[in-house]
Amino acid sequence: MKKLLFLFFIFPIIAEAQERENRYEVEAGMITTSNMEIYGYGQANATQGWKANGFTYRLEYWNIKQDGWNFGAVFQPLDLNYSSKLTSNLNAKNNVFVNGNNATLNYQFPTMRFTGNYPVYGSDSGNYLRAGGSAIIRYAKVGLSSSTGSFSDTNLIPIPTINLETSTAIGGNYSLFTRSDFLPSIGGNVLWDGLYDVYFGVRKKLNGGATLGAGMRLFFGGYTTSTPGDYSNKIFFKSYVIRYTW
Repeated sequence: MKKLLFLFFIFPIIAEAQERENRYEVEAGMITTSNMEIYGYGQANATQGWKANGFTYRLEYWNIKQDGWNFGAVFQPLDLNYSSKLTSNLNAKNNVFVNGNNATLNYQFPTMRFTGNYPVYGSDSGNYLRAGGSAIIRYAKVGLSSSTGSFSDTNLIPIPTINLETSTAIGGNYSLFTRSDFLPSIGGNVLWDGLYDVYFGVRKKLNGGATLGAGMRLFFGGYTTSTPGDYSNKIFFKSYVIRYTW
């Protein structure tokens, strides 16, 4: 995690040498769980209906050029704790978790991403579409424990994603704004075995070039195991956030 934070703070110094415009963005709000699934190979979901809420924030640095490439560095932590009854038996990681027992789950999914996108459409009214890609470095942790066993599974891997950004003027100083990173699954379920991080909202231009916005971020995806003794994990989170850019 210290290495990810180092990259986030050193990236603006590198990009600033290109003598382009620097932008900083802060996002904060509440995150809620729409879906949390953990199940073993050939088994049912053991965490059906589990819910957790928490505070979420996101830090972004962008080195931008209106008619050229934009480059961004984004850091977003994610750490949620669940406590409920297991809704099915789970055999995973050499442990047996029994249906009906109380269990706790610590789920972490912080990400560090580096993005580049380029304008593919623009108009005099300020509407635009930018497309590119992101390299996401993501750390994942699933820590599950009950009276019959426990495990803590972690990994750190890079993930390439498609990046899209749009803005559409809606009158005055207001616009509809979206920015998304996504990687559809090829070998499995297109949505639930991929990775999707989608933001959409409304923003207003303020004095001095700053903007203030509000909207929703959807984060969902997962993987399905094909290995007996392993487990599958599928998630869907919603965040209601405000964004400030300067």
